[in-house]
Amino acid sequence: MRKLLLMVLVGFLSVLLTSTTALAAGGYQEIDAAETKALMEKEGALVVFPLSPIEFDNKHIKGSVNIVMDKLATDLPADKNRKLVFYCLGTTCVASWRAAEKAVELGYKNVYAFREGIPAWQAAGYPMVTVKPLPDVAVKKISTGELASMLANDDITLVDINLNEDAHKFYIDNAKRVHIPLDELNSRLAEIPRDKKIVVICLKGKRSATAVKYLTGQGYTDVVMVRGGLQQWVLDGRRVKRTN
Repeated sequence: MRKLLLMVLVGFLSVLLTSTTALAAGGYQEIDAAETKALMEKEGALVVFPLSPIEFDNKHIKGSVNIVMDKLATDLPADKNRKLVFYCLGTTCVASWRAAEKAVELGYKNVYAFREGIPAWQAAGYPMVTVKPLPDVAVKKISTGELASMLANDDITLVDINLNEDAHKFYIDNAKRVHIPLDELNSRLAEIPRDKKIVVICLKGKRSATAVKYLTGQGYTDVVMVRGGLQQWVLDGRRVKRTN
């Protein structure tokens, strides 16, 4: 059991790599808010938010576009020389540099990651846009121990909102789990029952609050999230299924 846990933790390290490792072979440049703004205004750079439509509609950089991670290969411009800037929710959000790496892999030549993202853009006083704000509601959190008890004893649905890339590496192997990436949550609501308690889990407990607020705004009345996400589940010594 200890050996298995060690293997899983090592795997998690590969999923949760810092940008330092990513930059070593990433093939893109890091830029700040002022440089992002200049690239947009003077060089026609396409600024891309690679997270979910829910998060994009809640708040995004004016003039940017929403292309989720799984659609970068099909929805980015055909011109491989087009300047591309990727941003997300701040330095703790890995989507900006992951998307930049993906763009480089796809053959784009001028790729940038604005890792400071929305917080730095706002701090600089640059314009933001809100299309559909998330409801301002309290988000209830449960521990991994409470989740384990619910999975064993209660009629719940565990909604795993992790990116496909992450969910295919580690997940809780339970019949009560359904995998719906946050990128697809708005289009797959019909798969989430309204007559059960809904428990949301993500990788590190960072994005689950967004899903809880969104589901609450869509009329779900009993929705909670797992504190610390799947990472905490593993750190607490609980089993996950590892696929590679």
